[in-house]
Amino acid sequence: MARTALKVAIVDAVLLAGIYSVFLDLQARTAKAESLHGACPSLCSYAPSFSYNLLTQFFTMAGNGATLTSPPTLDWVQLLAYALVAVNAWFIYTLLAKRRAKSLTPSNPSVPPQ
Repeated sequence: MARTALKVAIVDAVLLAGIYSVFLDLQARTAKAESLHGACPSLCSYAPSFSYNLLTQFFTMAGNGATLTSPPTLDWVQLLAYALVAVNAWFIYTLLAKRRAKSLTPSNPSVPPQ
């Protein structure tokens, strides 16, 4: 069981590192959209936003009388969070199933049940 717990801890660490990496990427995207651009340094600024749906996201930049919307993309934060929940739920389920199976077995197997 300890080996399985170690494997789950490693998977959790990798998934959390992935979520952190995705957050850094999203932060960089919004910072770039908010920054002033070289074509019109004093006028061109956009207000970025994200819209979310089940496993999809839309990135929208609004400003200067125009609204730019990306096509739907896979929302990696949701996907990695669901994977994190699924891995931990599976581990807890197997842990509880083994405990239940252990408690149902007779403590003295040499004595036959009556």
